[in-house]
Amino acid sequence: METKMKLNPRTFGALLIASCIGVTSTIGAQPMPIRLLVPFAPGGAVDQTARTISNALGEKLGQTIVVENKPGAGGSLAAAELVRAKPDGTTLMLTLDTQAGNHQTIKGLRYDTFKSFDYLNLMVTTPQILVVRQDLPVKNFEGLITYLRSHPGATYGTSGIASAGHVNSAQMALARKLQTTHVPYKGAAPMIVDLLGGHIDFAFAGVSVLLPHINSGKVRAIAVGSSKRSGLLPDIPTLSEFIPGLEYPTWVGLSAPIGMPPEVRNKIIKATQEVLRDPEIVKRFSENAFDVVNSTPELFAARLKKDSDILGELIRQKVISID
Repeated sequence: METKMKLNPRTFGALLIASCIGVTSTIGAQPMPIRLLVPFAPGGAVDQTARTISNALGEKLGQTIVVENKPGAGGSLAAAELVRAKPDGTTLMLTLDTQAGNHQTIKGLRYDTFKSFDYLNLMVTTPQILVVRQDLPVKNFEGLITYLRSHPGATYGTSGIASAGHVNSAQMALARKLQTTHVPYKGAAPMIVDLLGGHIDFAFAGVSVLLPHINSGKVRAIAVGSSKRSGLLPDIPTLSEFIPGLEYPTWVGLSAPIGMPPEVRNKIIKATQEVLRDPEIVKRFSENAFDVVNSTPELFAARLKKDSDILGELIRQKVISID
């Protein structure tokens, strides 16, 4: 025999309210999305890194990752936004090599490069490669040096002041006593547009972003800045074959505001390391001329300090000037 329970209006209302509270609590328990700041325009090495790891990292963390491009001032605009964010793990940033030099080349930064950030993982590097516009009448490195000496003030582009491209160009100018004109951009992608358009003469940038244009013949590769020749460009000599010791790659790492709770910090570090050990992720990076480093926070901080010292010496010798 079926028994039916009757609810009076007051009891029914109480149950309805309790049910609504339960639904609200479930919604409120959903993990917050993570903002992943990219300090440069779409299309460059940092943006490539973000697109490669964001989905996999989000899955590991159980949170949606939203990539936000915030270019400007060599990456310092995004860095300043990261400093203002709550250190709760919901705002992270992919840091480019420019972070090592902005404090020396940009006045009025509202953060301390070495104390305001938690450098979690130096994720990947890609060799810098020297290229010239397609119609420049040079075929090799020594031919370029001869051209630059006979055309003082020839222009070169980089992804920004204090970027790896800027440092490599400055070191080449110092070693070969050149007088060239620097044209900084808000990332590699807009720089490449001007290079393809013939508005600048040569450039240093990561192999990862220049490789398609080299393969299509739209720019001419002169030398690659790595300790050995690239398997993707085996016929292109290394810069160190002409200037011993000249090797300053583009690197990209994951950073956060200082002061995250240890359990949150450790979770992000562990998830990032696992993603960078994933064979499919490693393959995708390799196909785009990236080398996976997957470092500890300590090694990331040490790389930052090393590159800061290199740039500081170039500034001291007035090879790179502070605007």
